[in-house]
Amino acid sequence: MSATNFNTMLLENFRRYAHDPAVMVKRQGRFTSLNYRHLEEMVVNIARGLLSLGFTPGQRAVILSRTRAEWLFADLGSLLAGGWNSAIYPQSLPEEIAYILNDLKATLLFIENREQWEKVQAVRSRIPSLKWIIWLTGEFPATHSDCMSLPELIRRGEQAGNVIPSGKLRDVAAGISGDDPLCIIYTSGTTGRPKGVVLTHRNYLDTMQAVLDFIPDHERLRRHFSFLPLAHSFERFANYLVLYMGRCVAHAENMDTLMEDMQAVRPHLVTAVPRFFEKVYARIQEGLAEASPWRRKLFIRAQQIGEAEFQYALRGKPLPPGLRWQYHLADRLVFRKVRRAFGGEIVYFISGGAPLNPRIARYFRSLGLLILEGWGATELTAPATLNPPDDYRFGTVGYPLPGVHIQVAEDGELEVKGVNVFKGYWNDPRATRAAFTADGYYRTGDIGAVDDAGRITITDRKKQIIVTAGGKNIPPAPIEQMLCSQPHIDMAFVHGDRRKYLTALLTLDEGRLRQTARELGLETEQPEQLGQHPRIQALVRQEVEAVNRQLPRYMQIKYFRILPEPFSLENGQMTHTLKLRRRIIEEQYRELLDEMYPESG
Repeated sequence: MSATNFNTMLLENFRRYAHDPAVMVKRQGRFTSLNYRHLEEMVVNIARGLLSLGFTPGQRAVILSRTRAEWLFADLGSLLAGGWNSAIYPQSLPEEIAYILNDLKATLLFIENREQWEKVQAVRSRIPSLKWIIWLTGEFPATHSDCMSLPELIRRGEQAGNVIPSGKLRDVAAGISGDDPLCIIYTSGTTGRPKGVVLTHRNYLDTMQAVLDFIPDHERLRRHFSFLPLAHSFERFANYLVLYMGRCVAHAENMDTLMEDMQAVRPHLVTAVPRFFEKVYARIQEGLAEASPWRRKLFIRAQQIGEAEFQYALRGKPLPPGLRWQYHLADRLVFRKVRRAFGGEIVYFISGGAPLNPRIARYFRSLGLLILEGWGATELTAPATLNPPDDYRFGTVGYPLPGVHIQVAEDGELEVKGVNVFKGYWNDPRATRAAFTADGYYRTGDIGAVDDAGRITITDRKKQIIVTAGGKNIPPAPIEQMLCSQPHIDMAFVHGDRRKYLTALLTLDEGRLRQTARELGLETEQPEQLGQHPRIQALVRQEVEAVNRQLPRYMQIKYFRILPEPFSLENGQMTHTLKLRRRIIEEQYRELLDEMYPESG
């Protein structure tokens, strides 16, 4: 591709794929497709509308909305107008919104609805740079002269067509250097204020091409299903990659319609985080527990056949005739129905954002659904490594992408240099300097290793390593993964820094808990009290002991406590990307944690 920046790539692809589907939009309960020509008309008119308002190249545009097609339209339109784009998670509080808008000196804000409007209004007087607010959906306050709806902005762009011809947007694109910022993505961070990561046009173009060079069968990926937050680098990159390939993206209406929408879209590629796969796995186990003995036996036998087929595939060997016949039968009776739940045409999932439990990945593969795990960071334009579909290994995050170089520091920290490495932190030269080694490698903060074949394995975050009183270094994430793979345990927080042994705070899977309560005749118990019932405690203790038997003594959980409610974004215990805020959890549950170390008192 001859494009020198994202804008020229976009304008070229509008012509190259004019009649191919670009975006599937859900209207009145049904998905319809916009082709690249229609997408061009819409985003060009958004860009013209912005220029007619006085928006100029280099100004910052911010989107405050959940994932939806209009998010993408607003993003592309403001990029074509020469904007440097950013986004804010829709769950953000007014103070965080004000901080990001002021840090960027943003002049333009796209908001989704009245809920976001009210949050902005609460801090509006403290954001002097903000000139325009565009509503993506619903009614907007007509009394506010700085507000308009997205359809009104598009009409304004249509009317400005004579004054601002399409050639103007090509001129804007021609004036953009590959090293100019394309977007500034704020990390949700487990500690401190969010930092703005500056990613350039060249970062995106080179990294997208690296991914395509790495995946030999990418031509099969014609439809992508998007439901993760577009404010996060992972999903933003996935949407951009779809447009770079000239393919089609569909956005979930909301989380309640997720599976229904996936079945309607019939995607070939879905990007997700491990939490999604854990939830699906838990629902499958619930369904099996409630199924008739015959259906349960059939499913388990089919899964065992799928596991046997996987072992042959792993070694590159053909299936014996008998197993081949069994596999075809299992596929017809079981696997096709499972695939149909995801639309029936999945080529593979890509998992990122957090470590994926290898047991979950193997289970999905045994049902005919391949999950390819990758690794990266916002500072790495999202991806740095990926498992290729023809050479994957569960438990690893694959190989470095072309043009990406990874080295392991003496303390085990992974350091990265390459086409995907960010330009720096916005307005924070000190943090930028601290992020790089003397020879220009980005310090990722992740502890990992490289095997003889060049595959990368991630152990944990450097700052999260537990150092016990006995001097043992213990990564909590693998233990938490093992705990969460147990039937009743939904979330786990392992604690023990400078302590003699490890303890855990656990939350339980609500659906599985209700089912077990019915079986034990505990339906009259209040849901939040069930976790404290002696019989439930005994069940969970058995599951913790099952994990302990797989671990060396110093990594075993000595005591645990069951919490009445899950860790959540709302109570400040998780980031927007669903990572645990360990320091906040320790502060909020200090008394509960201390009570598990009686000798320390």
